[in-house]
Amino acid sequence: MKGFFWFSAGAAAASYVIFRGRRIYREYVPEPLRRQIAAHGDDAALDLGRFTATFRTAMAEREAELRRELNLPEN
Repeated sequence: MKGFFWFSAGAAAASYVIFRGRRIYREYVPEPLRRQIAAHGDDAALDLGRFTATFRTAMAEREAELRRELNLPEN
């Protein structure tokens, strides 16, 4: 029961901070700066997608290499 209480308290605190932060962000950050932040966020999302794709490809290649070297059957 204690764990559920602390989980709920943490979720409530996180929700409050997120919603309050969004309101403060909209009120105090100028529009040109918000557009610039959004553009950088989009670029970061694209870079993360590229990294993930490269990582998965490299991981699959390494797994295939190890399976060949250790004579393990393919799944």
